[in-house]
Amino acid sequence: MIYSDTATERLADIARRSGPSPIGRWAKAAWQQLAPASAKALPTRDRVREAAELRVWATYVERANPSFADDLFAAADRHEAIAA
Repeated sequence: MIYSDTATERLADIARRSGPSPIGRWAKAAWQQLAPASAKALPTRDRVREAAELRVWATYVERANPSFADDLFAAADRHEAIAA
């Protein structure tokens, strides 16, 4: 069956007026539930606090594995330097 240009234009006009399809509305609703509205919704990182927590962990590990603790302390210093 061959449609005329006028029939095709009429169908396209009906589709424009009727709004998005039910699948499109469902997909939009699902995306809004799964993804945050913006990047601002994500929690900000507190690098100074994270470095302090890493140093506490390094202190606990220091007696059992001094070289690993040294690596953790160095990592904390680098992590904190990124914040500045």
